[in-house]
Amino acid sequence: MSKKQKYADSSISNKAFKHIIFWFALYAILFCVGVVFAVGADMP
Repeated sequence: MSKKQKYADSSISNKAFKHIIFWFALYAILFCVGVVFAVGADMP
């Protein structure tokens, strides 16, 4: 453990990690928009 290698022995790669963050952010935004529309529909 003298040298620390980045993503060398990791099961997840940097590219896959970025894809997961991108899709999670996309779903989170869509979820928030859905909540805003749901709350807005309940308002008179």
